[in-house]
Amino acid sequence: MQQSVSCVTKNLGHHVNLHDSDIALLKALEKDPRQVSKGTVLWEAQDTPTQLYTLRSGWAYAFHCSENGAQQVLDIFLPGDVMGIRDATSMTHYTTAVMLTDGVICPFPTVRLEDLFTQSPRLALGLHASAARQQGVITERLVNVLSNDACSRLGHFALEIYYRLRRIEETTGNSFTLPLTQRQLAMLLGMSEVHVSRTMSELAERGLITRRRQSFQINDLETLSQISDFRPEKFSDRINPCLSHLFE
Repeated sequence: MQQSVSCVTKNLGHHVNLHDSDIALLKALEKDPRQVSKGTVLWEAQDTPTQLYTLRSGWAYAFHCSENGAQQVLDIFLPGDVMGIRDATSMTHYTTAVMLTDGVICPFPTVRLEDLFTQSPRLALGLHASAARQQGVITERLVNVLSNDACSRLGHFALEIYYRLRRIEETTGNSFTLPLTQRQLAMLLGMSEVHVSRTMSELAERGLITRRRQSFQINDLETLSQISDFRPEKFSDRINPCLSHLFE
């Protein structure tokens, strides 16, 4: 594909071989770009999922709010992600989604999915693969949080973001931008802010990472992967061989 193609086309192109007709259809997903500021709410829990959003640039996140007011960050969205796709068939959104940074989003009415799926079953399966990958990322992170210590939790998340950003060519060597605050990291990893700070310092003292404000660098990829029990193959874009003939 051309370098000028949209980020959502690049994203789905990791899962399926897109034809020109598919790419033309995908342009509808980024037809009406809208500049949004950090902190903009894209949807709230219990809203009806009337819109999907493609994230052209910037970061966003989704969180669940418990009855006692505690918040748990569940999703981190990066450029090229289709946001809200997992909720498209539900009566309401389970989470609230907010822009983590300034960025550009493209709203897409959920009702238009029928046209997209009818005209291109290939895209339908590609979107399903993208949604399944999002769910796989969340599941893998949850297993890590429930099973490992603080260093493993933080290391695992750093590696998750590193490989996701490398996939969309948003890293410089082993360095990348990480715009989450310590509070947001705490809500994501089930830790206190103080514990996040101490764990970050411990990983830095061991020479595994370097963090300066929003700049994050992994200094020892192999060791950090070992202590975090991180296996990048679990984040593979490969399609189930039983369905591979549908993408030829």
